[in-house]
Amino acid sequence: MKRATLLTAVMMLSTLVVSRAAAPPNFLILLADDISATSLGCYGSDNPHTTPNIDTLADEGIRFTNMFVSEAICGPARAELYTGLQPYRNGCMQNHQATKKGTLSVVQRLEKLGYRVGLTGKTHIKPKSVYPFEMVKGFPTNCNARETPGENWGGVEGFMTRDSEQPFCLFICSIHAHAPWDSGDSSRWELDELKLPPHFADTPESRHFFREYLAEIRLFDDQVGRAGALLKKHGLDENTVLIVLDENGAGMPGGKWTNFDWGVRSACLIKWPGVKGFVTDAVAQYCDILPTLIDAAGGKVPTDLDGRSLLPLIKSETEAHRDMAFFTYNSGPEGPPFVSRAVTDGRFKLMWNLTPDNLFAVRTINGFDYGYEDTKMPDRHVRQLYQSWLKLAQTDAAAESAVRRFRKQPEFQLYDLSKDPWERENLASNPEYAATRDQLKNSISTWMRQQGDDGLPAPAGRQKKN
Repeated sequence: MKRATLLTAVMMLSTLVVSRAAAPPNFLILLADDISATSLGCYGSDNPHTTPNIDTLADEGIRFTNMFVSEAICGPARAELYTGLQPYRNGCMQNHQATKKGTLSVVQRLEKLGYRVGLTGKTHIKPKSVYPFEMVKGFPTNCNARETPGENWGGVEGFMTRDSEQPFCLFICSIHAHAPWDSGDSSRWELDELKLPPHFADTPESRHFFREYLAEIRLFDDQVGRAGALLKKHGLDENTVLIVLDENGAGMPGGKWTNFDWGVRSACLIKWPGVKGFVTDAVAQYCDILPTLIDAAGGKVPTDLDGRSLLPLIKSETEAHRDMAFFTYNSGPEGPPFVSRAVTDGRFKLMWNLTPDNLFAVRTINGFDYGYEDTKMPDRHVRQLYQSWLKLAQTDAAAESAVRRFRKQPEFQLYDLSKDPWERENLASNPEYAATRDQLKNSISTWMRQQGDDGLPAPAGRQKKN
């Protein structure tokens, strides 16, 4: 009798263990705001003390070295992440533009599979019908706020622990390190010891604001550490996929708003239960995240998405993912249109600027070049930084080169990223690389046709109505 009782108990325990192992995982995604991957320690930052928590996660999880956003602007990057579709197919190909009505996002996709899907912090997406997230209170939402307030984790903790029987997907959307850069403790870095990105003009303003930018990155890193601690506190870490993304590049010249690598290359770190960490150079894009979540949740990945599940790569069933990653840039409607497309195969990168005769101008940086008057924020930090470059460029050749690289871009820019990761030597006119340039150009043309992208400027009058 005792043996029978013992056998029954063992069988029940075994069933429980199998049931728990088969339970769909939770998803916790932390999304930064305007951070370039090279500013993180695990991605080779030249400045110490920026990301201790993220670096620990990199040691424990999977680090992608070739993850990219399709458009290095907040709105399009987030629309791609949440829909699994690239800009021209989801409808958000300029900042502040709406996604096409009727598009299904991560909310509908995962709710169908039994998930609660929430978001706290910055949104920068519309319309509500496409993105009906459960809004979780606690994180600041205004990325342009001065001296941003801290966050309250009560809402996040409550959302994660509310129902142990139902899996959750939660996006924690930080506003760090979006400009203005005036939060955090910058005393960790000495101004004269600071290592600036190689394409920067070295001015006091560059050093000041870059140091403040690093301080905001440290605030995002603190959030990553806090999120991981909460998972462990409630025993959720054993069945929660933790993903950390840095969105598009820094909101400084040569990063956000461009197709330069400092803008489109993204940090991506994934801690997957039961999977030993590793580093992969497989080419991937933000549109691949949603299919991965669907696949891991036990759903069937729709064939009409641009993204592909990363699960075979995560499970080490393959070492490759994409042959190429593609990029788009469309300037806002305020100034001269600038349209650019680009592609990388992981080594070479071709930028094809379709309006090369036009000045490259970003409203928040050098909108004054086309008469834009910023009455709302006349003292923007990034504009102060750039104006210091212009002043130095009058007497300094290196600064003049930095300004020219940003302000006037030729039709074709070809870079060998394996030798020139900061894209300083344009190989487009070198006969030795003509075949590579033409091959990459043809691949861009094919991708544009697949996306329904006519390559024309999209000022306010041409924006698709939703």
